[in-house]
Amino acid sequence: MFSIRKSSTELNNASEPRWHSPSALSPEAHAEWGLYKILEHMGLHEILPPGSGKNRAKLRKDIEEYLTAYAIDFDDADINTFIALKPDGLAFDLEEKLCVFLEYTRAMDTNEDWAEKREQEKNDR
Repeated sequence: MFSIRKSSTELNNASEPRWHSPSALSPEAHAEWGLYKILEHMGLHEILPPGSGKNRAKLRKDIEEYLTAYAIDFDDADINTFIALKPDGLAFDLEEKLCVFLEYTRAMDTNEDWAEKREQEKNDR
């Protein structure tokens, strides 16, 4: 996904930059990460072979177990929405296993059908 990394000035316990944000140098190098890729990058979820049909089922089960353990109300639509997330940007703290989703508001976000069109563009990539 990325050719360079941008890092924060905040340091972790090893005196290294705490937060890293993946960046692309060109449109060709740009790829939006979905939830599977984010979790794989952090070492929190195994990506199973393509076509096995098991990725979504395993991830869904893990999410359901987490939500149930913390007594969080949810339905199938909530889980589908969460799995389909493709944030505008990401910041990783791999030492603490944290990921922050970055969403940016732009002027074009105010157009009524802009969000639907943009989401379709993301899905078409």
